Amino acid sequence: MFEIIDLTRRLTKQTLQFPGERPGLVTVAADLGRPEARLTHVAHLDLHLGTHMDAPLHFIPGGADIASLALALRWAVVVRTREREIPPSVLPAHSLRDCAVLFDTGWAIEAESPAYFEGFPYLSPKTAAELVNRGAGLIGIDSPSADPVDSDLECPAHHALLGAGIPIVEGLCNLDRLPDGARRVWFAAFPLKLEDVEGSPVRAVALLPAPNEAQRRR
Repeated sequence: MFEIIDLTRRLTKQTLQFPGERPGLVTVAADLGRPEARLTHVAHLDLHLGTHMDAPLHFIPGGADIASLALALRWAVVVRTREREIPPSVLPAHSLRDCAVLFDTGWAIEAESPAYFEGFPYLSPKTAAELVNRGAGLIGIDSPSADPVDSDLECPAHHALLGAGIPIVEGLCNLDRLPDGARRVWFAAFPLKLEDVEGSPVRAVALLPAPNEAQRRR
């Protein structure tokens, strides 16, 4: 048995796309001659809107697209930090291999506000390199990006992580509800199976094992 914690931001017509200059979701109800029923909508959606996953193709030419990424349920390691440029010193000493390393930075500003994209926490290049060296399986963060806003799109954390085949989930929420320590919570984030694109919104969740199951894993 598991307790399921939703780590996904709600998408609305006011949710802004990076870097916060305009909304990223437009929906139109299709008129199929049944005014009493909402049979379908057509949506224009920025694939990096809200809580989303970046595939290697996002920055690596010839890299895997979002449809090619394997579905995985990973043990999570929660890293709590309030540093703006997150240093490698915040990483725990225990193994990160194949884990989802989730950075709880306290970034709780709603994505309907331009302030969501201003001064948010991000990974330092050294932290990204350390995560690669220690074999992390996936990186998650509650801010809109693993890199700061950069007009030159250098994005060193994206290049390091995606270059090593490590997906990045950005725009998480509710990480403060997860327990500290290793192997106490599972993490899953499943993207849409879209061919030849570099990202997708996800429904990200944490699964907390029942107390007796958690005890067996320690």
